[in-house]
Amino acid sequence: MFKASSLRYRYTQLYVLFILGLFIYVVARSIGPGITNFQDNFYKKDFLIEQANLLRIKLGNRVFPVVLLGKDGWMHYTGDGELSYFQNTRKMENEEGLIKKLTTLNQYLKSQGITLIVVVAPDKSSIYADTLPGQITPLSAQSWLDSFIAYSGGDNLPVLVDLRPALQTARREQDVFFKSDTHWNGYGAFAAYTTIINVLGNSYPELKPYAVSDLNMKLVTTDPEVRDTARIMGITTVTEKNFLIAPKKSFVQTSHPSIYYGYNQFSSIPESELPTLLMFHDSQGAHYLNDYMSMNFGESHFIHYLSIPEYLTRESIQQFKPDIIVIEMVERALEQLDGLMPSWEAP
Repeated sequence: MFKASSLRYRYTQLYVLFILGLFIYVVARSIGPGITNFQDNFYKKDFLIEQANLLRIKLGNRVFPVVLLGKDGWMHYTGDGELSYFQNTRKMENEEGLIKKLTTLNQYLKSQGITLIVVVAPDKSSIYADTLPGQITPLSAQSWLDSFIAYSGGDNLPVLVDLRPALQTARREQDVFFKSDTHWNGYGAFAAYTTIINVLGNSYPELKPYAVSDLNMKLVTTDPEVRDTARIMGITTVTEKNFLIAPKKSFVQTSHPSIYYGYNQFSSIPESELPTLLMFHDSQGAHYLNDYMSMNFGESHFIHYLSIPEYLTRESIQQFKPDIIVIEMVERALEQLDGLMPSWEAP
């Protein structure tokens, strides 16, 4: 009995020494680059976070910082108030002010012969509400976006394109969002593109959306990669493929004059007499929509929406000379547009 207890005590000592030694080793490796960056340089930090989150998932946890695990492996981003918008508990703070600015902008553009449309890319939760946990439901019948669309009717305002119906319809054929990303996939972006060009075709009959059967279009499948919501959780074992719809022979010339923010893409079709596009976009636009849109315009200028104060001005409009201006923003961020339009305060 004494020998067994002594042996157990010795093993316990060795285990404690091992843990202590491991802790000292990790701390030493972590402070090597400098104590001021200890948190960022913590040894095997990413690996430890990933293993901890995978263990939490196995234990049934569904709520993580800015991520909510839904049904059948669907990951939902919860930052920027997305769930508040989904549950219809959040309202746009200055809806009337935004309406006035859009009215002023649209009246000016009309005087210059320019068409303006505002495109709202839906939040993932608006299209895949059925993949959220059952406890997450709308708390009132009308969403803030429904209210904004109803409030913004009138001849002096730009056309507001609500993409929710198109994506809900397209979803019946194939998923339009990634399971582990906040963005639509290539199929969802193509459904959005088709809807936008159809709306613009009411004013410009020469604008017709391409179909997969046109121009020998093909599906291009990409290699699996870690998408943004999984990346937020630090999980690298969840990957998804994507496919793009593209012509077999490219006819659009594209350059990227700057980084993602600012004026980030110029596209043109040589010897084309099609209209010129000036498009302000967010990350949904950068996820395939911009490239699809460029197929229908002689010249296309793409600018990140955070640069609206710099580029959506009378001076810039005179420089670009667009026939059409498109402002595309995701549903949960649309209220930011009011603060981005200082040049268009109502007189």
